[in-house]
Amino acid sequence: MNGRKISIIIPDLSGYGTTRAYTIGEGLKRLGFQVKLYGFLFGKKIYPIPPYGLPVTYFYGKPFPSLIKTMWDLMGEIDGDIIYVIKPQMTSFGVGYLKAWREKKPIIVDLDDWEMAEWGGDDWQFNFQGNLRKPGHPIYVKFLERILDKVNAITVSSRYLQYRYGGTYLPNVRDTDAFNPSNYDSEKLREENGLSNYRLLMFTGTAKPSQGIEDVLTALEILNNPQLKLVLVGGNCHQESYYQQLWERWGRWIVTIKPQAFDEMARVISLSHIIVFTPHDSIINQAKCPLEVIEGMAMAKPILASAVGETPAILGNTGFLVSPQSPEAIAKTINEILADYESALKRGELARQRCLQHYSMVNLTKNLETVLRLI
Repeated sequence: MNGRKISIIIPDLSGYGTTRAYTIGEGLKRLGFQVKLYGFLFGKKIYPIPPYGLPVTYFYGKPFPSLIKTMWDLMGEIDGDIIYVIKPQMTSFGVGYLKAWREKKPIIVDLDDWEMAEWGGDDWQFNFQGNLRKPGHPIYVKFLERILDKVNAITVSSRYLQYRYGGTYLPNVRDTDAFNPSNYDSEKLREENGLSNYRLLMFTGTAKPSQGIEDVLTALEILNNPQLKLVLVGGNCHQESYYQQLWERWGRWIVTIKPQAFDEMARVISLSHIIVFTPHDSIINQAKCPLEVIEGMAMAKPILASAVGETPAILGNTGFLVSPQSPEAIAKTINEILADYESALKRGELARQRCLQHYSMVNLTKNLETVLRLI
């Protein structure tokens, strides 16, 4: 397999499918492939900044019909021996499938979300509402889902998605050498960032209402402890209005950290005392493999999470679980963690050991190797 080229196509480099693509790209490089990323940029900038050594070719995204020519131009740039597309979107799978069909190249599709869940899942019915000029419209996603049986392989991030689509289980992972708490002095980093006087909860994912951030902030209101802060990390351009809403209501409890490069997330997470991941119980969240949890596990952090989807199975007995949409339970658990923080850190160490066993780059490369041998 060494020396062959793999082209990874991302639907929107401004934050839609990027982190998953970067991780897969790093795994493929470890297997000796030449990897290059391709995609469209619908926002202001690439987010997050890709890891060092993963080259990116992109075109600025536009609505249909102008996008058609740009898709054709992007397709002309793709030179991989294997096409690996992220998500069943027109700007990734649409481009990749046409390229693979024209040039008789193998194609792999990666599914890390149930894309149709946002539109009602199996209950979605076509109507003329919505903007058909947008490439992410559900009518296009639905069409692309129907041709998944024509690809050479499918990888999925969760058991939920595997049940729906088959394919090889490829859960999210982190590089546990880079994400290693012994590489960082948390106290010193907090001092450098002017945060030494606070107990920091941290959410590293995409800020949107279904992720339960408001439940955490309500819990902080209940506790009313000025030493407690919720750190929100970065955010792509599509999240700006929601961040503003959170600031207007709960600004006294929030600390924001500017968008970070892919390679910088471990350093940022080391600032935290507790990683929080409290999504609501929805079909969107049930289908996910939560990278936020795996990042916290790799960094040996106490993890406070809602018992939704695969989170309980991923954590095993190493986290602190609450029912979804339970600010009171979140507040109580925060107090319990901080009241005996040494015990919470020991549980975090167990979480890291579990991450090393099941959610490291070693696991990813083994699974990728299995997939590629079938092509």
